[in-house]
Amino acid sequence: MDLSRHSQLTQLSQLTQLRYSYFAVPVIYILGVLWLPAATLWIGWLGWVGVNWYRIQSPLLKQGYWVLLQSLGLHLALNLAAVASAWGASIFNRGGLFSGGGGDDFINLLILGFLAIALLITAMIWPLIKLVKGYQTLMNSYKDCTEDGSVDSCAKSSAGVEDNSSEAV
Repeated sequence: MDLSRHSQLTQLSQLTQLRYSYFAVPVIYILGVLWLPAATLWIGWLGWVGVNWYRIQSPLLKQGYWVLLQSLGLHLALNLAAVASAWGASIFNRGGLFSGGGGDDFINLLILGFLAIALLITAMIWPLIKLVKGYQTLMNSYKDCTEDGSVDSCAKSSAGVEDNSSEAV
């Protein structure tokens, strides 16, 4: 039995699972926008990522899952900020433009409303850009690691992924 061949097949299987996790994110984004109850798919996806992250041993693949979790955290944080901004805008939704203090309230309503819209758009775009950059870095590092086949190049590749993921945010 060739242990190196078995190790390569296991690592390739783990890479395939990581790829599926990366490809599931845009699908869940789109489904969550089109039909809000579909956003509960994040719970299953998070469980899938957590179990796979726990099972793998490769630091390169662990870093790939870490980028996924950071992307989800960024998406949730920006959406929560958008909800808070919309809630703040609703506080100023009283009296209309021509009431006693309506001019100031109307300006605050507009500013917070536009901020909520900007945060919602950013919450959809920025995490996806982070995912694409993380996926490209992961695939390049994995390709470098498999071409050389040495442990040192894999360690260097995983260090490169860590540097790129910290720069992306």
